[in-house]
This record gives sequence, C-alpha cells and structure tokens, in this order.
Amino acid sequence: MAATRFGLLQAATVLAISCPVVCHSQDAAQTAGENSGVLERIVVTAEKRPSVAQETAIALSAFSGETLAENGVSSLTDLSSIAPSVNFGTQINQTIVVIRGVSTRDTTEVGDPAVSVSIDGFNLQRASGLNTSMFDLERVEVLRGPQGTLLGRNATGGAINIITAKPADDFSSSLSAEVGSHETFNTNGHVNLPVNDWLNVRAAFQTQSHDGYRDNAPAKDADDEDSQAARLSLAFDPTERLSGIITAEYSRTISHGPAYYATPVETYTAANVPPGLLVGDIILDQPAIHDARFPLPPGQHVNTDITNVRGTFSYDLDFATLTYVGGWRRMDVDRLTSHGGAFGTIRQNFAFQVREYPRSWNHELRLNGDPEARFFWQVGAFYFDEKNSLPVSQFVDYPGSPGFVGHFVPLSSFVSDRIDAEAKAMFGQVSYEVLPKLKIEAGARYSEDSKMRRGANGSTSLGDYLTTRCGARGSSDCVYTVSPVNWQGDWSQPTYHAGLNYQATPNNLLYAKFDTGYKAGGFTQVGNYGPEKIQATEIGSKNRFLDDTLQVNLAAFYYDDTDQQVSQFITLPNGSPLSVIVNAGKSEYKGVEMDVAFKPTSSDTLDLYVAYTDSQFTDFKLAVGGLYRRIAAAEGKLDALGNWQLAGRAPPQSPEWGINAGYDRDWPFFGGTLNTRVQTHYESESYFSVQNNDSDKQKAYTKTDLLVTYKPPTERWELQGYVRNLEDSLILTNSADASSTAFLTYRYQFAAPRTYGVRWTMNW
Repeated sequence: MAATRFGLLQAATVLAISCPVVCHSQDAAQTAGENSGVLERIVVTAEKRPSVAQETAIALSAFSGETLAENGVSSLTDLSSIAPSVNFGTQINQTIVVIRGVSTRDTTEVGDPAVSVSIDGFNLQRASGLNTSMFDLERVEVLRGPQGTLLGRNATGGAINIITAKPADDFSSSLSAEVGSHETFNTNGHVNLPVNDWLNVRAAFQTQSHDGYRDNAPAKDADDEDSQAARLSLAFDPTERLSGIITAEYSRTISHGPAYYATPVETYTAANVPPGLLVGDIILDQPAIHDARFPLPPGQHVNTDITNVRGTFSYDLDFATLTYVGGWRRMDVDRLTSHGGAFGTIRQNFAFQVREYPRSWNHELRLNGDPEARFFWQVGAFYFDEKNSLPVSQFVDYPGSPGFVGHFVPLSSFVSDRIDAEAKAMFGQVSYEVLPKLKIEAGARYSEDSKMRRGANGSTSLGDYLTTRCGARGSSDCVYTVSPVNWQGDWSQPTYHAGLNYQATPNNLLYAKFDTGYKAGGFTQVGNYGPEKIQATEIGSKNRFLDDTLQVNLAAFYYDDTDQQVSQFITLPNGSPLSVIVNAGKSEYKGVEMDVAFKPTSSDTLDLYVAYTDSQFTDFKLAVGGLYRRIAAAEGKLDALGNWQLAGRAPPQSPEWGINAGYDRDWPFFGGTLNTRVQTHYESESYFSVQNNDSDKQKAYTKTDLLVTYKPPTERWELQGYVRNLEDSLILTNSADASSTAFLTYRYQFAAPRTYGVRWTMNW
C-alpha cells in the first residue's frame, strides 16, 4: 500500500505541476483529519438534519472553522479562493453571489438575491453587510444548485450557510492578530465559558482595518475597511428534552467606499465607424486598464451598522423534534458614492446618496422525524417580514465643488417612507428506504410573496442641467417632474424536489434528483418584473477509496431557467440614467464537475476541482434604443417591435471553466509542524452584462495564494505568513454599462490586489 501511495503521489505531483493552477482543498470532506492520514468526514446540516457530507445527496462544499482560519477567510468574498463554482461581484457596496453562473444583479432595496445566504439558519435578505459575520465559525456550507423545497425563495442558484461556533462544555479562549500590506491590522478572539451543567456562554469579536487598495487622489484611497464586530451566544439544555441557543451580534463598518476606475469612452470616427453605426457612437471595447491611480472626488463614504438577535430552540417530543429558528435584524446604511463620471469634467461630481433602514424578522417552525429511521419526514412553516424606509435615495451633482461637499443639485430622487416585503411558506420533505441502501425522496413547498413601495420620484432633465447648469448656485430654477409612487406586487409559486439515492457501499453514493426553484418578483421605476423560476436535473456520485485517502466526487447538471431576472441600463427620456430589472425569456445551464482529494500520506494533501458550464440565453428579447438598437439591426437580430434577440449570449458572470487545484504538506520543524500550502483559482473569461460587450469582459485569470504556518509541539500558538493573489491579477468585480451618455466613461470595480502579511494566534 505504501508503494502504491508513493506512486500515486508522484503521478499527482506531475499533474499539479502540469496543471495551469495549483490550490488547496476546498470541500469539507477534503479537509485532512489531524495527523490521521485519512480524509475527514464532516457532519453538515444542508438538509436541515445532521448528515455526513459524503453521504448527503447534494453537490456541496463545507469548510471547517480551522480550514477557514488557515485560509484567512474573514469575509464572504474570501470564499471565492476556496469554494468551487462560486463567484462574487459587487455593485458599489453590495455583494452579488454567483453559483454555477446563476445570479441576480438586483441589489436595490426591493431586490432579492439568487443565492440564499443565512447565518445560523437566519436568512440574510440584504446584499449589504454580508461580510461582517465571518468570524469564530464552526463551518460554512456551500450548496450548489436550487434549494427550492427546504430553503425556498431566493435559492435558485444555491445557498451559503454560515454556522458560527457554539458554546461548548469546556473552557477555551483564543486571540489572533494580523499585520500586513496596506497597513492591515486585524484582530479576533473568543472566550468559551461553561457556567454550569446546562448553561454555556461564548463571546467572540473581530476587528478589521486596512488602507485603500487604490490611489484615488485627491480623494482618500478607496476599497479600504474599518470594521468591528462582536457576538455573544448562550447555549442551554435545562432538561433532556429542551435545548436552545440565543445569539446577539453587532457590527459596524466605516469605509471610503469602492474605488471606481473611470476612464473616458472612445467614440467612432468617420475613419473607423462600422456599417450600421454612427459617427460619435460609443465604442464598446475594453480599454487598457491601468491598475494605478484612479482619481475620485473627496467625500465618498459607506457606513453600515447591523444588529442581529437570533435563536434556535429544539424540543424532543419522542415521536419527533420540534425546532424553531428565527430572530430580528436591523441595518442602517449611509452611503455617498461616486457614479464614475469622467474626472476633470463637469460630470466628475456625479454621485448617488442613500440612507436606508431595513428591519427584518425571520421565523421558521419545523417538525422532524427520526433521521435514522427508514422513513424520515419533516414539515415546516416559514415567515419573513421586512419593513424599510428610504428617506434619501438620489442621484446628485456637486457643481463647482472640489468633491462631495457643500451645495448639491438633486438630478433624480427616489424617496420612500414605506417599503414592505413579506414571505410565507409551507414545506415538507420525506425519504424512504424502499430497498436496503436505496432511498427515494420527495418534497414540496408553497410560497407566497408580497411587496409594496410608497413614496415619490422626482427628476429634472439631465441634458438641460448639463447645458444650463440650473441650480448650480443654489437657485431653484431647475424644472422637476414629480410623480407619486404606490407600487405593489403579489406572487406565489409551488416548488418541488424528487430524488433517488443509492448508498452502494459506506463509501460510495449514487444519486439523481430533480428540483425547482423560485425567486420573487419586484418592481422598478419603469414597472413590475415577474418571478424567476428554475428547473434543475442533477446526477452525481460521491466516493471514497484507498482506506479513506482518495475522494472522487462527480456531478452533472442541467438547468432550465425561465424569466431570469437580469439588470439592464437605460436612459430615461429626461436623460437621467437608470438601472432596471427585466425578465429574460429563457436560459439554460449545462455542466459537469469533478472534485478530487487525495491524501497519499499523513503529511500530504492534493486537491483538484474542475467545473465546465455551458450557459446561455436561449430566448431573450431586450427592448433597445439608440446605440443598442443600431447594433441589434447590424447583427440582424432586431425584431419589428424594437427588441434585440440575445439568444446565444451568456448570463453575467458565468465562465465556462473554473478550476481549483492545490497541494499542502506538513513538515517536521523544531519539534513542531510547518505546513506549506499553495492554492490557486482559475477562471475562463466571462461578462458582466447580458449584451456580452467586450467592454464588460472579465478576462481569464489565475489567482494564487501561498501560506506557511508553524505550530509548536504544544499547539498553544501558531504563526502564519501569507501572500494572496501572487500574480497581482487584475480581477473585476463589476463593469458598468459603457453605453451611458450620462457618464461617458468605462467604469470598473476590482477585487483585492496582491496582499501579504503575518498572523499570530494564541490558544488557551
């Protein structure tokens, strides 16, 4: 066996060297057991019941708290380095989560994500403030594919479940400090205190601080962070039947906001204008992006305060377990951010100002049978309610100012004193072992959603403003059109699950399943858009070989996505810019995934994840005018009603290839252990727009991390050095539509550049 393992190690090493990317393991089941020489088996709750990841018929990745800490995962977006088929985008300060190419770009106050994100079972509705809960974690589960039955709405692409560390029976504490490039100084720690035989308490905190990644002079460097978060949890089991956990969490983030790279657009001349276009039309090719100085006006900021109180309570009824999960969350958002107008022009001080105060409640009541029984069942009810106010939401200019200070002129405003969202659902799922090792599953959910918005919209002609500069000196000579807003929408949808699972051996699982998913509709200034619905078929296999040292998981899937909610940029008749959401006609996603982990010795771990996804719109007619109308006509894809047929184009952020691969090794060193790790993520090209303009392209890239960690024999402390994004790859997280005549710029946002640092942790 040792000789065989050595031969396999040689082959795997050759594979890693010949592979264009190298990285560390990312499935929870790929995490090496401590000095055990085998791959660890981790228990997850992806199906709202405990199950071993390798015996759960879902394509999932789970990361233990130790793995997350070792990889320096301190924000949701950090998961992109280690989570297969997961991408992240941004729109200003909003996080967009993409799984297997499925996402939504609606990050407005009435929008919903396409990937459900929860913490301890509490659904996080807003796309802001998702990064501040990633500390003192037990694990993170990433579920690929629709989760429409058990998780319901807003899980058409998948789900990310964040599970925090729970109070335990033994005393423990830790303290960690990190220093690094860009004046990074991060701290975190915890104290776990057993009070008596039925009550335990755990307190944890995190602070993160770093300077901006980009030089935005004369403004402060943007893409910076200054955040603090704290969490207090109480776990109790006063009787054999009753147990519960109550958690209170607070976080505050202050920053100078995102760094927009804005460079003036180029236009066609008589010498290079293509047939069908006009001289002066904007060229939709990507300019040379220089990751150096991005001038921004001073005064930009993004501040967020979040308070969350949540709890989980379980009671054993003998025949079943009754569980309640729920709580309350308050978020205060105050942002003033650049819209990326060309610096040095009268457009440079275009900005968007928002104050938003959403308050949300989550409630779920669930009754579960015995998970070890031949027949397992669970039923439940879910209720979500969010009340929001938007006293300030406006597109403004600061004429004649050195930045976003002093007198401003509101060009468009969208003010609401009441924004409500309500969701109700009933669900149930059963599994039955019809033959030894063969189970069938079935589930259903019925969801009802309603949304309303009350307020007023007001705007002035942008063209007139740029010509006359009305209001520039504080006068009120701008002409405004004001209209009341009283929008409301109601939607309902059943979703289903059917599955067949065959546990051929304790180490080999075959499964096939069919799921449907649903995401509620909404409304924009130009009208309502409908729900998004998805049907997904998946077959897969999860396997362990060679005495739990080799893992090979395979999956193939097909999605039929109808009425996909996508964002498009339009210009209102008065010239004001507006991003609106529309329903695409039809999209399809076809893909295969291979997830391999190999531990040839107790000191070595090799990992390789390869995903191929073919995704495209199959029928998507987009109403267009101006430049896009001329492009559609030149392509021969403009119908008689003025719609551009975009069939064949790819949905946003859906690359064909995604690869994670890597290698780590433990070395004896001064009586302790020195772990060296190299990990890389590779992505083929993708786009940020439904039009798939070259100006919106994310080129293929690799992102490699190097980590070295030393632990002494007692393992009471550890010291880690790291370099992330070794190549210093320029990775886009957003590309604004360059066709806008309001800004006249190509506009981009970026992920972090190369960073490096040292982290020290002490454990008691």
